[in-house]
Amino acid sequence: MRREDFKNQIERHSLVPTIFGYADANHYLVGAEDEDGNFYSLSDEQDNVQVFNSMFEAETCLKSLGFTTANLHFQTAYDEMIGNDKSSDTRITISLGEQ
Repeated sequence: MRREDFKNQIERHSLVPTIFGYADANHYLVGAEDEDGNFYSLSDEQDNVQVFNSMFEAETCLKSLGFTTANLHFQTAYDEMIGNDKSSDTRITISLGEQ
């Protein structure tokens, strides 16, 4: 989903702005999630998925588009590495600050 369509698509389809991160990685994805958990990533003009190098960059992107909150999904592979059946996935709503 390109930046120019991003906000409109979120509002039209009741999607939630979302930042997706992974433990020990230094990149974050920005996108939107529907009620079924499907993630639609933000892309650039060449339809490449945009990758942000920090949480701050990801938050700034969403804030520049007028959003004040977003879901943060943060995953880790540690549960899988030690043999747990279910991987933990932290999901919280974060404040991006006032516009």
